[in-house]
Amino acid sequence: MAKNTFFRHGTRNEQMLQQSLVDEFVKMFGLDILYIPRKLISRDTILNEEVISQFDDAFLTYAYLENTEGFQGAGDILTKFGIRSTDEITLTISRQLYEDFLAIQMTGVDEIVVGDRPSEGDLIFFPLTSNLFEIKFVEHEKPFYQFGKLYTYELKCELFEYSNETAGGDIFESQEDEGFVVKYYYDTSTLSGEPSLGEMVTGSITGITSMINQWDPAEAWIELRAFNANSNYNTYQVGETLTGFKSGFSINISSFDELDMEDAFASNIEFENTGDDILDFTERNPFGEFGNRS
Repeated sequence: MAKNTFFRHGTRNEQMLQQSLVDEFVKMFGLDILYIPRKLISRDTILNEEVISQFDDAFLTYAYLENTEGFQGAGDILTKFGIRSTDEITLTISRQLYEDFLAIQMTGVDEIVVGDRPSEGDLIFFPLTSNLFEIKFVEHEKPFYQFGKLYTYELKCELFEYSNETAGGDIFESQEDEGFVVKYYYDTSTLSGEPSLGEMVTGSITGITSMINQWDPAEAWIELRAFNANSNYNTYQVGETLTGFKSGFSINISSFDELDMEDAFASNIEFENTGDDILDFTERNPFGEFGNRS
């Protein structure tokens, strides 16, 4: 016999709210780090291990430091080869941040194997001590399925020990900023060509450059990650034409609605409309624009 269908262990809106709260917490109380993926230049297919690996790309992101009383691990120990430091740290990053930013940025880069989670063997530059830490284990089920979904990755990292890897000289100059994501709806009659994920686009009015994060031709929306919002515009404008750099596709934005959620239990638009009658939203919000725009 199945469970009671009138009780749910997490709706889509509850999951989205929990993910947003996690992202906000990590961004407020976390710290900036550099995620440095390992490039496998040569692999031993018999022993299934890398022979030559390289680090020459860095991606700026943020993580929450779980350590509260200092480094974990055995500390500094004296061995027959000298003093060896075994410092360890535990970092928590947002699952959505990895999927929407890091994985997309690394996709298509030669010799980088992109998985559905951070990879053991990748490096983290820890700015507080200016040390490199190697990811030894990724815990992907903690906390355990809140509202029926997972929201974070917990990275167990140890101080990196060099073993003939090579690194590019401009590794710290190659870091990428994450930007911010907005979903836009477009008029299907204005669609020309077909966009591709990761492609860069520019707006005809605002001049903002952004990257395609997701695209849904069935529902006629495109999700873009902007990198260079300016003082005059922080998002694309309704009626603006977007053009792709690579494919040359173009679309015309008809509207965008951050509150459009297809969920029978959602009341977001009702709360928004009621709030419009109470608060004055005519003034520009310096922290971002929210609500229905068309």
